[in-house]
Amino acid sequence: MPNPLFDPAVVPADAASPAGVAEVNATIQQLRDRRVDLIIVPEPGSGFRLSNMIRAFNQAQIRRCLQLVESAHRNVYAGAGLTALMDVRGIYETVAGFLHFEAKLQALLEEGDLQKIHDFVSARSFSTRLEHLIEVAGTKDVQATSILTQVDRMAKARPEFRKEYDHLCEYTHPNSFGAFLYFAQPSDRGSVVTFSDAGPDPKEDLRWVLVGGHLLSHLVEALERIDAALPGLSDRGREQRPGQI
Repeated sequence: MPNPLFDPAVVPADAASPAGVAEVNATIQQLRDRRVDLIIVPEPGSGFRLSNMIRAFNQAQIRRCLQLVESAHRNVYAGAGLTALMDVRGIYETVAGFLHFEAKLQALLEEGDLQKIHDFVSARSFSTRLEHLIEVAGTKDVQATSILTQVDRMAKARPEFRKEYDHLCEYTHPNSFGAFLYFAQPSDRGSVVTFSDAGPDPKEDLRWVLVGGHLLSHLVEALERIDAALPGLSDRGREQRPGQI
């Protein structure tokens, strides 16, 4: 495997097994291999745009997840464990959001209304929570879905997803864990506080980074399901709406 992100030789066995590290590296490589530098949206011949609109949306999510996991790797080995946990929380949110997108997309693909699929993909590509941008778009369809709604929908794929996400939030929000207890170790009587830049357990931070890398396998599987559906979508586009969507 070219340039694996994690070196099994330096990952403690009680953080992840060599096989587990290899699995994470393979998932990350799958995402790396999916990257492209350019997508011509209108398909040759028909001019149908929708299939490549979806592929363009997917490319952005791939790059977001790769940047998050690569940043988490750099941060955890640089001793910036809290920042690494913030990256991992971003992975949880991105995977939850993408699987929510994929589920809705698959339902619309089954329904088969090309205009509905187009409007959904367009709205999700430009979704926002900023009111002035929603006003510019002229439709509430671009209003972003609450991340907690998307997180809760991950229960079927990973039953502990919400519990894990809440744990990460405790450290990455400015609550006591993130703002004080990550760096400080008060004595039993509170008369002395000892500080460490590395946090209470760097190995646990590394374990969370590897969990985040493993979570990306759900993204890969969703991408594969979408890829399998897009040729049929292109066929319908050529037949029903050439040059229009």
